[in-house]
Amino acid sequence: MKNPPRISIALDDETYSIFNELKESFSSASEFFRELLKFYREFSFLEDYDPFKIKTYVEMLSEGEHVILDIDHLVAFLRFIKNHPDSDEFWRVHENVSKAHADEFRGKDVNFILKRLETCNFFRLNVKEGEYTLVTGNEEVKEFTKKFLEGVFEGMGLKFEIKEEFAKLRIKTEKN
Repeated sequence: MKNPPRISIALDDETYSIFNELKESFSSASEFFRELLKFYREFSFLEDYDPFKIKTYVEMLSEGEHVILDIDHLVAFLRFIKNHPDSDEFWRVHENVSKAHADEFRGKDVNFILKRLETCNFFRLNVKEGEYTLVTGNEEVKEFTKKFLEGVFEGMGLKFEIKEEFAKLRIKTEKN
């Protein structure tokens, strides 16, 4: 059997520190770099995506508390609920869910909360001059999102103002 090819690499201080932190999981530096290269080949396509969103997706979906739902299904559900005689019950449950999320988000800032919720694709977030603009795309999702955020912010004790536009919400809080 012929000897495998050998290479030398140079690491700067930061990457050397990372290497030292991670190498303990491997039997050798060679095994570490072989596995690293295989991992990179498999997942290099993720470089084109927001790391915060990737981590959030993995966390949400792997814990089994969230589902992937086509936005058209969500809008259909919301339209059905809006016209259903018992829709008040849905909105009470929705408010309770938002207050539970307020507990989950306690200690987080508004930017973190909105970035995490943006990952759910209820809206596209724009931040400009201390104001958050949430582009929802339609009335049903806008109403759902507004009521959810009202419950979250109230549950967290935040002072906030939400202004509605056609397919947008504009939010200002004292803790921007």
